[in-house]
Amino acid sequence: MKRIGTLAATAVLGATLLTGCGGGTDAYCDSLDDAQGKFSALNDADASALEDFKNAAEDLEGDAPDEVKDDWGVINSAYDDLEKSLDEAGLTFTDLEKISEGEMPEDLDEEALTKLGESMNDFGGDDLEKAGEDISKHAKDECDIDLDAS
Repeated sequence: MKRIGTLAATAVLGATLLTGCGGGTDAYCDSLDDAQGKFSALNDADASALEDFKNAAEDLEGDAPDEVKDDWGVINSAYDDLEKSLDEAGLTFTDLEKISEGEMPEDLDEEALTKLGESMNDFGGDDLEKAGEDISKHAKDECDIDLDAS
């Protein structure tokens, strides 16, 4: 259950990032291009990569053209929901990284972890997937950036 939660978070965020991003202005496209490496680092289930993603996604939402601004909002909202679920379970992204490596936090509440696993099953969904697809298409069409190749 523990490993499933970590892998689910990484897979959803990674897939969203790798399929997500867009831009209509040169500055936005440049920011997107710069952030692309941070997105691909999500596959490593590294807590610092998740923080880098969070910061980059928030910046990109702020800079995004109207065509993809709401899509970035969906991604950032999903990230916030994930963070809230972790907080409710008394865990951090660093804890998830440790759990994925087989290192269990000393004060781990099994019931809270089970609840987190249940909320992870609900994480993402069609809205998140569509936002990632829209951002990815926009990135390719407007910025000539193929996020799927990351």
